[in-house]
Amino acid sequence: MPSEIDCQISDDQILASAVRFLIDGGEDDAASVLLSCSLHSSWWTSDLGIDYKNFLLKGPRAAYDVLSVRDHPIRISIKKAIEAVLPVGIVINDLIASGELIDIDPDWRSELLEIARGRGISNQAAGERAAKILNWNNLGFRSASEIKIAQVLDKAGVLFLPNCKARLGSVENRQNREPDFLICHNGKWGILEVDGEPFHQPSRTVADHERDRLFKIHGIMVAEHFDANKCFNKPDEVVNTFLRILDQ
Repeated sequence: MPSEIDCQISDDQILASAVRFLIDGGEDDAASVLLSCSLHSSWWTSDLGIDYKNFLLKGPRAAYDVLSVRDHPIRISIKKAIEAVLPVGIVINDLIASGELIDIDPDWRSELLEIARGRGISNQAAGERAAKILNWNNLGFRSASEIKIAQVLDKAGVLFLPNCKARLGSVENRQNREPDFLICHNGKWGILEVDGEPFHQPSRTVADHERDRLFKIHGIMVAEHFDANKCFNKPDEVVNTFLRILDQ
């Protein structure tokens, strides 16, 4: 049987550790597929006393299509990453792909019909970065760190607009600008930015601060920048810090 310490390791911890393992290895495509899934594990011990773990990965159609093909390179990379972060002596018996159940509201038929007809298109993560979009809950993100922040904001019930282009500036100089997160909390609006390697180039710092000033002209006075690594590893701390600043 697995040790008490092994049993205390949560599925989310295994998932996050495997995603980080993939990112550190430059396997961003595999990391984004895994990050779009939820992970559910179960133990069993063979007659020889070997501890095995089955993993069920529930995700969107794109993830299912990859994970259900046993010799797909991304599935192989994900299995390798999970194996790498498991405690010594634990063996993966199987990696099972499953579609996910979605949350629905009373108007779900109309909403899905619009998506099926091609009307459910947003301006999330638009522009030159479109080829690098990562998806979570039908929203577009540029990095795994951004998705971590979105998940915490979602869990907290906060209104937020991720990677939405805005039209702003003076009458003589109107511009399109796209903050990472435009957030409304307790009636106050602010911007949360995810900065730094490996997901956001530091060379954009000047342009980012110029964009912040444009938003301040329109009354959005709070614009806080956080390191991408901290956003990935400690998203709850980042969001709590930001919301405290916004509430002041």
